[in-house]
Amino acid sequence: MTDILADPVLFGLLWAIAVLVGVLIGWNLRAAWPEREMARWLERTTQERNTLARLYTQIKHHYELREADLRKTAIELTSLREQVSVYESERAFLLTTAQANTTRMEKAEAAVAQWADRLPVLEAAAQRLQAENEALQAEHSRLQGQLNAWKTLHMGFSNMHQELRRLEEKTALLEQERRQLREQLSLAHSEIEQQKRELLRYAEQLRNRLDTYSASASDGDTGPTQTPEKADDLFRIKGISDINALRLHEMGIFSFVQISEWETEDVAEIAKALGISPTKIIQDDWVGQAQMLVAGPQP
Repeated sequence: MTDILADPVLFGLLWAIAVLVGVLIGWNLRAAWPEREMARWLERTTQERNTLARLYTQIKHHYELREADLRKTAIELTSLREQVSVYESERAFLLTTAQANTTRMEKAEAAVAQWADRLPVLEAAAQRLQAENEALQAEHSRLQGQLNAWKTLHMGFSNMHQELRRLEEKTALLEQERRQLREQLSLAHSEIEQQKRELLRYAEQLRNRLDTYSASASDGDTGPTQTPEKADDLFRIKGISDINALRLHEMGIFSFVQISEWETEDVAEIAKALGISPTKIIQDDWVGQAQMLVAGPQP
């Protein structure tokens, strides 16, 4: 309301309306209208008051809109002032930069003129460097080819070296195996020599005993040792070696008849005495071979 009274236009308008209303009211009262006319006048007055109220509301709304426009205009004006200040600062900076750029431009033009004088020399140097670069590229290609050849040769040498190393390792293994075989062969030779000496000793003992048995039989000597009338060649039985024959003679077994009469218990005892497995005697069938030799050849 204070803002409306502060506006002279609105205040004058309201004042004129109030004076007009007062004049109308006074005029009607002076005329002494009848009561119906007074009612109509009051009704008209009420309508006019409502109209004035609506008019006041519209005027207030327009005023508020104008105040909002004024505030908006003030804000925009402040923003424009700030932008103008920024533009002024930028203008001052651009002026300073333009002066510096002018100086730099002059220096650049002087440098361009200097480089324009040196351009032919630089072009000649560039051509020379281009020729040297081509020569270096050709040399690089040649060296690259040689390097590839050396790489191939080195790869082949590496493969040969690895193969040689594998062969050396295999040779070392073979040498170790040969050394072991030599040791085993030496042991085998030693055992063979020992077996030969033992065999010769047993053969000598066998010949001595056979000579003794033959001399005893020819002289009709009957001592404590019982010998058969005829000693058979036990080597005819497959599986009986010289040593086994000597040991069988030491046990008093000289004939095929004695072997053919062996039972299972006898085979076990004989095998234990000979130091062999009973299975060998059974597999070679010493008893069966002796029985066949005792029976003689079939007609």
